[in-house]
Amino acid sequence: MRIATGVFVAVCGFLVGNSASAADPTKRFVYPGLDGRLVYDLGVQGDRVPDFSHCGYSGGGVSLPNASVRVVVPVVAGDATRRIQAAIDYVSSLPADVSGVRGAVLLLAGRHEVSGFVRVRTGGVVVRGQGAATVLVATGLDRRTLIQVRGKEDCTLATARSLADARVPVGATRVRVADAAGLKVGDAVRVEHPATKEWIAAVGMNRFPTNGAGSYLDWRPHTLDLRWDRVVTHIDGDTLTLDAPLTTALDASHGGGTVRAYQWPGRVRQVGVENLRIESAFDPANPHDENHAWGGIGFENAQDCWVRRVSFSHLAGSAVAVWESCSRVTVEDCESTQPVSEVGGYRRHTFFTAGQQTLFRRCRASEGRHDFAVGYAAAGPNAFVHCRATDATGFSGPIESWASGTLFDNVAIDGGGLSLTNRETDHQGVGWAAANSVLWQCSAPLVTCRTPPTAQNWAIGCWGQFVGDGHWRQMNEFVKPDSLYQAQLADRLGKAEPTSRDLPTRSDGVPSIDDLVPVGPAVKSPAVKPLALTNGVLATDGKAVFGDRSETTWWRGSVNPARVAEFGRGLTRFVPGREGPGFTDDLDQLTDEMRAGVITVLEHHWGLWYDRRRDDHQMVRRADGEVWPPFYEQPWARSGRGRAWDGLSRYDLTKFNPWYFARLKAFADFAGQKGLVLVQQMYFQHNVLEAAAHWADFPWRPANCLQATGFPEPPEYAGGKRVFMAEAFYDVSHPVRRDLHRAYIRHCLYTLGPCPNVVFQLGEEFSGPQSFVEFWLDCVAEWQKETGTRVLVGLSAPKDVQDAILADPKRSAGVSVIDLRYWWYAAGGEVYAPKGGENLAPRQHLREWKGPKGRSAESVARAVREYRVRFPDKAVTASYDGADGWAVLAAGGSLPALPAGTDPQLLAAVSRMKPADAAGLPKGAFALSDAGRDYLVWAPIGGRVSLDLTAHVEPFTAAWLDPKTGAAGQPRNIAGGQPVELTAPAGQPAVLWVRRK
Repeated sequence: MRIATGVFVAVCGFLVGNSASAADPTKRFVYPGLDGRLVYDLGVQGDRVPDFSHCGYSGGGVSLPNASVRVVVPVVAGDATRRIQAAIDYVSSLPADVSGVRGAVLLLAGRHEVSGFVRVRTGGVVVRGQGAATVLVATGLDRRTLIQVRGKEDCTLATARSLADARVPVGATRVRVADAAGLKVGDAVRVEHPATKEWIAAVGMNRFPTNGAGSYLDWRPHTLDLRWDRVVTHIDGDTLTLDAPLTTALDASHGGGTVRAYQWPGRVRQVGVENLRIESAFDPANPHDENHAWGGIGFENAQDCWVRRVSFSHLAGSAVAVWESCSRVTVEDCESTQPVSEVGGYRRHTFFTAGQQTLFRRCRASEGRHDFAVGYAAAGPNAFVHCRATDATGFSGPIESWASGTLFDNVAIDGGGLSLTNRETDHQGVGWAAANSVLWQCSAPLVTCRTPPTAQNWAIGCWGQFVGDGHWRQMNEFVKPDSLYQAQLADRLGKAEPTSRDLPTRSDGVPSIDDLVPVGPAVKSPAVKPLALTNGVLATDGKAVFGDRSETTWWRGSVNPARVAEFGRGLTRFVPGREGPGFTDDLDQLTDEMRAGVITVLEHHWGLWYDRRRDDHQMVRRADGEVWPPFYEQPWARSGRGRAWDGLSRYDLTKFNPWYFARLKAFADFAGQKGLVLVQQMYFQHNVLEAAAHWADFPWRPANCLQATGFPEPPEYAGGKRVFMAEAFYDVSHPVRRDLHRAYIRHCLYTLGPCPNVVFQLGEEFSGPQSFVEFWLDCVAEWQKETGTRVLVGLSAPKDVQDAILADPKRSAGVSVIDLRYWWYAAGGEVYAPKGGENLAPRQHLREWKGPKGRSAESVARAVREYRVRFPDKAVTASYDGADGWAVLAAGGSLPALPAGTDPQLLAAVSRMKPADAAGLPKGAFALSDAGRDYLVWAPIGGRVSLDLTAHVEPFTAAWLDPKTGAAGQPRNIAGGQPVELTAPAGQPAVLWVRRK
């Protein structure tokens, strides 16, 4: 049975037909009937080609608004970022008309230099130029998106209503819920298809290559849930009619689906960017330069928006990116040329969508990779219509997992391919990228169309070399209708699509932003709370600094939005076009979250490797540059020359990655403003010891850099799987390596030296020789002498190395902080202290240790006290996992992990206190005192505390503090001028604070 549009047979709320098998060669799937209306062949379960006419602004077929000009921005010399932002903010403050449009910012013809980015946060604002003569030039080295349309992520969802249908087919616009009470026509609803374990098994995405225990690439439940934004247009009992079709079947045996109403007040609407040109500055000497703007225009938390008549050049990432929080966006008559970047993974996704009901029409691209691309769980429908790519270096199509309902209509690709396929292990297990998608009258050198389990893909009237078991019809033939999108639009609306109109670009009588809102000097940064070393204590504002410590993620990660929260903090982790936790961290947000969580110290070092492919711990040379994000940027710059082991260009170790160091500087500035501490570990030893894969992509390996670093190539891998490069890496007698080390150390100091809240340490996991520590300290001292800048230097090393440095008067004088982490007193009193320079990593040393592995709070405090007493003018920190903050504090340590409720007056007192004699204290207790003013005692199991106040006649108060909250118990008045005894409950740690009234 063939069903014409408008002639429906409804059973349980969806279309059915007495159709033959979907493999029936007589099927045409969709075609014009005798009356000119489209006819859809149905699959056995009622599935059909979706109606893509709902793609685009306002649900498709609606003219884009032509906003009136409200303010103009003339060209001036220098940076125009703040002037353009001021104009956007001015229009954002104007009232909206009945359609929600406030007006347009008109950028006058000429070249507007933008050193930062501009952001539209309010609906109804249009950014318009006077055609190609208006050019926004992204200057500087930052890898940002130049124009960011970003609403608020404040969607609130009502209670979910389960679907009552056993199966809702592909293309359906009606669903039956268990109970529709309370819903009404016009409600915005979210229809959700859960990615259950059953569904993942049904589509075969739980069977990636493995040794038998499951693969880390396997899809995980609920990380690929599909969510359709829809509007209820009719209610009949418990059956809802939606304004656009669903693009994946909802099967009760796979978890079914739900419907829930939602409110999204912060989502921006009626925002447009139009009629201008965007360019990025770049280094012409480096054809693969990536230290410049990556994105042109990005949309997040947006609906009913558009981009039209915009050209782009020299970008590294996407000209336009529409992310998963967006729907009903049109991008038309745009062109991107001459991208500048490495030809590698997650670059040059020229026109990209992860949203739904997005329409890319008459767009052109050259030299891209995935020019017309679709991202994770894009719910669809989405459409690319009459688009063309030339000199493409990769395929167009869905590139991430399970994008459903994508149409490629009259899309021509020259050089790359068109692909609806299973990408299998690529890009961290993308697997099935395309489902229920259509290639209509397209051409490409290679056209791939495969059929996923539980779904379909169709290729009709295509030209090229064909691959795959999908549904193919009329290959190398012209088909009717010429355009499926246009035919579906005419079929639904009964009229031709609207034509575009001329845009208002006259500036006559329109006020200039320079007259309306004079842009003054940049706002000064907030005052800094500098970290200072006084009395052997690290303090800000005269109070000892306390709080938990965190480190940045070493490796792993995902750009699947449902998984990014799994992977911690990353100061120099980069995800093109994405900002937020797990992506490229928003450093202002990150530091606010640290403060809220009483995480005061962040330790940073470079990532283990740049490319997530290396997470498999293989040593093989990669076949290409299809690197997987997120990218853990390295301190050194890519050269644009040669080919490293990961397939991108080699590193130039004499040049430094400006993005990497700018990120560290930005975090250090926020740390200074918010009273936080950055511990900058200059090196990361993990690359030169243990697993051979740690060395494979390391920038200093000769295969990966331009310099003759002198390491063996091919590498000498012990047993074919271990690397021992530390001895050579730390050997500064090698002239090339010595100069490279010195230049790198100085660049770290040059970047972060002016930031007072930074503690410089040699490296994470350092177990190297004394000679390298001496070299490092000498480089720091040399730089400080040359610049007149003093920095906080932390000595973190094996005990023998640490003690030898501290015994050297000259080098010891340059040490501000003694950091304890590579040796300790074991719980039984034994000293775990592997020697430095033995070419073994800390955990390799620990495996060889035959004594007890554990540490007690008392044994940690013992080590802290010992070094604080020996070196009273230096801070001592205990960087052990789980160290008891109160024990560390009472022993004289700095940066202890104390609870948020700790009294600021106590912290001020601690900054004046020194380690006190243990006489009169319970066994294992430690104390600080500022004689006659304040006393702090920590006892591991409570007990009796005796204090001699004979010499101090003033009255005192004493209070036991709750170690978990920092809150003081009921204070007790005690008289001075006599010995005092106080008893804490036995059997648990106790903290006592005695202070003069």
